[in-house]
Amino acid sequence: MCGPSYASIRLDLPVQSTKISTLSGREILRLTIQNLKPSVAVLTALAALGSFIVSGCASKVVPEPQYRPAGDLLDIIKDFQRLSRDDLYRFPIPKDVTGVNIMKATLVRLDDYERKNPGRFTDIIQFAQGTAYEKLRDYDQATAYYRKVAESDGQLAAEAVKNLSVLEHFQRILQKPLSTQDPFEYMKGLDEKVSAWNELIQENQGTPYEYLARVEEEKIDRAKVAFVELNRYRLKDGNQLVILGYTQLITKHRQSKNLHRYILDFGDFYVELAKEYAVQNDPEGLTFDPAIFDQLAKSASRLYTEVVQVDGIVEKIEAQGKIDGVRALIEKMRRLNR
Repeated sequence: MCGPSYASIRLDLPVQSTKISTLSGREILRLTIQNLKPSVAVLTALAALGSFIVSGCASKVVPEPQYRPAGDLLDIIKDFQRLSRDDLYRFPIPKDVTGVNIMKATLVRLDDYERKNPGRFTDIIQFAQGTAYEKLRDYDQATAYYRKVAESDGQLAAEAVKNLSVLEHFQRILQKPLSTQDPFEYMKGLDEKVSAWNELIQENQGTPYEYLARVEEEKIDRAKVAFVELNRYRLKDGNQLVILGYTQLITKHRQSKNLHRYILDFGDFYVELAKEYAVQNDPEGLTFDPAIFDQLAKSASRLYTEVVQVDGIVEKIEAQGKIDGVRALIEKMRRLNR
């Protein structure tokens, strides 16, 4: 039932207490007309209400075309194919019209289409699934789907074989073990992986695999800085090594979509150094040097300001908050040091 129940509606019509037997024929006719007027009004209102209810139940909300469920395979993969060649090193994975990661959304839609249409366009679906998984950097799943296509006699088999060859190279680099005993051997292993990714970048220039290889190389470069930062107390001039690491990371990956995150992390490290200095040298005592503290805090503030000056990035608001935090920290230390 699409509307509320009207079975219990009660119509109270006016009742005349005048005795009909005492009235003339003309008066009886006039009284009858007067009694009918309210009834007609009520019936007219009910008729209008009924028409409204029927029209309300019959009408359906028609979604805009871009929000309708995909009706065929072409609807699913047309935008996916175009966006799957985007530079994922420089830009985040694109979103679809609903704001969802296009790779994840495509996997869900392909799975739904496959369940509703078993056996249709199998090689195209599996190839698209392999492409989506590789963009999400799930190379095991991508390899599995490409292998199915390569073993078929479809038109995409040759392309799947080429993709398999590259992804198997990816997997060999990723699966190469790192030392868990010697930190210097660990760093050496990371450097070797960076060199291997760089070779892949050169081999796949101008293809989507170049972008993926850059993403993997960048991941290793960031891991190297994080490792040094975590172990800086064990290393000679550990703080300087971390500063050098962040500087090289930012310089090398200026084109990365993660650049502003790295700049914020670098600023956070300077804040950590400033706080450590304040702990080691009591601001209310004589060993505290305001110039040293200000130099560390202002280095952080400069890095945060670099991010704030860039419009249209998600890190902008975060950077502004960090600048306010640094200002508050500097003011607190000045008051304590007076």
